[in-house]
This record gives sequence, structure tokens and C-alpha cells, in this order.
Amino acid sequence: MLVINDETLSDAVELTRSLVRIPSMNPPGNEDEIADFVQDVLQGVGIESTRVPLEKGRSSIVARIPGKNSGSIVLCGHLDTVRADEHEWSHPPFAAELEGDRIYGLGAADMKSGVAVILQIARELVQQGITPEQDVVLALTADEEHAYRGAATVAKSGLIDDAKFLFIAEPTGGNGYIGQKGELWVEATFTGKAAHGSVPELGRSAILPAARFILSLQEEARGWLPAPGRGRTSLNIGEIRGGTQVNIVPAQTMVRIDSRTVSQAARDEVLEAIERLGNEAARAGGTRFSMKVLNDKAPIVSDPQDPWIRRFLQAVYPGREVSPEIAPYSTDAVSIIPVLGIPVGIYGPGSIAQAHQPDEYVEIGSIHAALQVLARFINDGSTYNKVR
Repeated sequence: MLVINDETLSDAVELTRSLVRIPSMNPPGNEDEIADFVQDVLQGVGIESTRVPLEKGRSSIVARIPGKNSGSIVLCGHLDTVRADEHEWSHPPFAAELEGDRIYGLGAADMKSGVAVILQIARELVQQGITPEQDVVLALTADEEHAYRGAATVAKSGLIDDAKFLFIAEPTGGNGYIGQKGELWVEATFTGKAAHGSVPELGRSAILPAARFILSLQEEARGWLPAPGRGRTSLNIGEIRGGTQVNIVPAQTMVRIDSRTVSQAARDEVLEAIERLGNEAARAGGTRFSMKVLNDKAPIVSDPQDPWIRRFLQAVYPGREVSPEIAPYSTDAVSIIPVLGIPVGIYGPGSIAQAHQPDEYVEIGSIHAALQVLARFINDGSTYNKVR
């Protein structure tokens, strides 16, 4: 049985800090440097790994610990982070400063602590001389923060074709999710007519209808109802670009929208609202409206009665019956599940509330909890085989 002790936690904390110190901001990614480190860590306990190239300077890593039976459990995490402006941070983003129960740094929560937990579990399996019931496969990917392309290359590589379950160690704030919302990105464009800024009546501003559209869409989104176990479809106006200089009536304005959808019906509702409200605002302002979908990923929801999902939920919530939920964000599952068609569980250290902002941190207590959850999940193999 895999045992988690104080030394295990200490090693995972140091792994987290080491990973944070290696910049892997995407763009440009440059994940090969952190991939080198990961391979050295695994090689240190005799685990061979395979590099799955994405493009120059960018690779994912796949490693396998043999088990007793056919099929594998895939432990997945991503090696890249979003970009950071160091001037906005009070803790240097790559210093991995340890303050109380917190490790500060870019990717501390999203998700270098999750990668550290996966690596430490792999090391413990070898060092404690444990042969798991199924192969344990590590899939540590490039480009998750941009387009999930690293996970796509891994899914198509043949290296995880025998996977029975996908365990993603993204930050979950102590929750265990059995899927994730869909990801819908839409670009809405308003086209008017340019004119000199001193005579705006001779032009047609594209900014004004865009502003009306944004406010109308935001108001409509407040009425979208939650779905049991899936939460509410969310809406974020992520980008606005309009005008060329202050003394010209703006002829074009672009608005980019990020919606996380709870169902395909909700996705259709979002698209209908964007088209309807966009056309209404354009007509009122004497402009034209167009839209295009930039990204369209369907929600992923695993069967709560699937034996692997029951095993996952018992590892997260031992001895408790829970109503499972899905994650409010997207993960590498969007590139893996459509290829392999397996159930997915999402649980990892940290909180998504810390992701993508200055002074990101992860609490050491959550790293400890994640180590325990993953150990329980792997240890439950013999029980799982009896139930199956």
C-alpha cells in the first residue's frame, strides 16, 4: 500500500518550488526546459520516459510504471503557464518563495503543484517497491494554456491507448469533479463608417453599438439558469478592440466572448443570444454585425455510476456519498476524451481562484491533501477489481 508521510510531502513541496523556478510561459511555451527537468526527476528513480514533440522547443512527456493487469490509469498535468507581468507581483513570479503555508509563484496553483504531486507519487511507487494493479502512466503536456495541442499529440501518439481512466491534477479547491464545462469563444464584429472626430454625425461609430451589445448580453446572461451538478453557463467579455485614434470615428470594433457552457443546449442558447443582440445593437446604431466561432469544445461529463468514477469519488470523499459536479473550467480532457472515450476525474492542489493572476500561490496543506487522494485512488485497485 502506498504510504504518504512527512518526507513525501516535503519532497513534493521542493518539487513544486523547483518547477515554479523554471519559466514556461505560453506563449512562447519553451516547455523543453521543464521537460528536461521532469525527465531527470523520473530517471533519478529509474523511470524511463518518452518525449512527444509538439514543435521546436516544445514537448510533452509520457512515462509508464508497469502494473499487474492490463490497462492503465493516466495521471495528467500541464507544464506551461500563462504569461505574467513581473511589475504586478509583490512576490517574484519565479522565486517560489515559501511564506507560512504558501508557495508563491507563477504556476504554483495552475498547475506546477499538481505536476509535482504526480511526479512524487511516481517516485513513491518505485521507492516503496509497489506494483500497482494497473499501469500508472504520467502524461505531462505542453500548450494546455493555449490550445491543448500537447495533449492532442499525446492522445494520438499510441502511448496511452490502453487508458481506462484519466486523472487530471488541476487545482480544484478540495473538490472532485467528474467532467468539465464546455468552452465556447466567439468573436463579434461591428462595422460602421469612419469620419473626422469633429463631425461624428458624418460617420457611424462601431464602438457605441458594441457597448450596447456588451451590456445587453451581460444582462441576459444573468438569467441563465443553473443545471444540477453542472452549475451555470458563464460569460466573460475578454477582449474589446475598437478605433484607431482619438480624432477618428471608429469604423470597426471587435468583441471577444468566452462562455463556459453546461450543455449543448446552453451552447446553442449563447450563440443565439450573441447573434440576436448583436444584430439588434447594430441596427440601432446604423452599423453592420458579424460573428464567428473561434473555439467550440463540448462539455465533458462522466457517468457517476461508472466504477472508475465511484473509485475516484471515494478517494476524494472517503466514506461519504456526494452529488458529483463538473469543473467550471476546461482542461486537457478536451483533447484526450474524444480520442479515448474514457471517464475523467479532476482533482488537484490549489484553487482555480489563484490562477492567472499576480501573486499566485498554493497552500502546502492542499499539496498534502492531493498526495493522499491520489494515493487512496491508486491503493483502491484491489477493491476496484473485486467490484468490477
